[in-house]
Amino acid sequence: MKKAITYILVVLLLASCLSCAPAATSDTPLATPTATPTVTPQSDIELADTPEALETLIRQYKEEGDFERVYEAAIKLTQIDPTNADAYLAAAGALLVLNEQNEQEMKRILAEGILNAPEGVKTIANWLAENQLEGAVELPFQPDYSDPSRVNVLGNSAGNITNTIRAAYWRGGFVATQDGWIYYSRFTGDYAALYKMRTDGSRRMKFEGVHGYCLNVAGDWIYFINPDDNDTPYRMRTDGSDLQQLSKFACSSISVYGDWVYSDGYGENGSYYRFRTDGSEQTPLTDFTITLNFCDGEYGYVIKKSMEDGGIVRVPIAGGAQTRVREEIPSSGYCITDEFIYTRDEKDPWVIVRTDLDGSNAKQVFRANDFITALNVYEDKLIVAYSVYSDFEGNTVSREIAIVDLASSEVIRSWEAYTDPLCVGEGLLFYTEQDEGMRWHCVNLDTGEELNME
Repeated sequence: MKKAITYILVVLLLASCLSCAPAATSDTPLATPTATPTVTPQSDIELADTPEALETLIRQYKEEGDFERVYEAAIKLTQIDPTNADAYLAAAGALLVLNEQNEQEMKRILAEGILNAPEGVKTIANWLAENQLEGAVELPFQPDYSDPSRVNVLGNSAGNITNTIRAAYWRGGFVATQDGWIYYSRFTGDYAALYKMRTDGSRRMKFEGVHGYCLNVAGDWIYFINPDDNDTPYRMRTDGSDLQQLSKFACSSISVYGDWVYSDGYGENGSYYRFRTDGSEQTPLTDFTITLNFCDGEYGYVIKKSMEDGGIVRVPIAGGAQTRVREEIPSSGYCITDEFIYTRDEKDPWVIVRTDLDGSNAKQVFRANDFITALNVYEDKLIVAYSVYSDFEGNTVSREIAIVDLASSEVIRSWEAYTDPLCVGEGLLFYTEQDEGMRWHCVNLDTGEELNME
């Protein structure tokens, strides 16, 4: 009876407590049930706790081609068994495979980008160059020039072509320029290797496996003489692609104008001839031996190699009488501008002489204080190298370079330099330094500021 009463009292007490509790409202937050923890299943690698188990997994993953897991299992094996050399090799080998897979995927992505976004080819090419990955992906040809109106019709100047290096068998034409680019042969390291770079020093690139001299750049092509193939004329795109032999005749100089290449070395006499820029229509222009030719489209200027009537001969390209415009063979080269020919006076080698294009009206324009070894002209400036110096091999080069104002014959600037050739373009002077292994120097003709080429 007491138990029953006690039970009734407890029930009444609970009911009373509940009736006194405040009613639940919409503002009262409900209790959030506790989430059941998610247990992430352990991977096979995490479960493997013996060298034998890990070695089994490594073999399995290799068979499946899953090299990310090969790497992970191998790394864990090196931690469990640091003396296991095979574990380190397995990890390294997996990385090699992954690198190859990543490289192939990179190439696939870039090729897809080239196909789907052709306007971005230059951006992709720049990215490859910045990351030293030139050639990793076959890019469609993109010209270097940005302004078609600045494309060369004339491949190089007479002054550049005829500025020779005596130690290089009197070869010349080692620098050519076009629309903010410099193309050049380099002599330090890989002798006569071809390079290009912007005129601000950026985007330097070596044309791997290609050597040359007597460079001409016109439009999309670099024309040059290839010493690796019996000194025959070649051309290639300005990105280094599409290398082509143009003629089987060995030569020592070429000059490009428009659709034609002009060269020496034709036939038994090594005479003057021309051919199309694709190598077709080879046509002789003289019957005598010549060297160091230059063509302005209307006339070809050549050095006739003869003891009796040698000198500079002007050859009309369309045919007609040839004119001997300088009676001496200019051993320091010659420069042709729109109006004049500049040469050293071979009878007085301290003097630079200017004549009209037909050889008339000879006039002294500069006298140095020593023997002149090289000259070039750029716009209103004459550049000369003089004061003879002979190195230990007996090669004769200058001791000094001077920049001269042509209007006044006054020296604007001069400095010491043991050099042979003087090349110009894009407002820059290029010269090699004999005592530095023929390393190129590049100087702004107006400011004297030097640009690093190597």
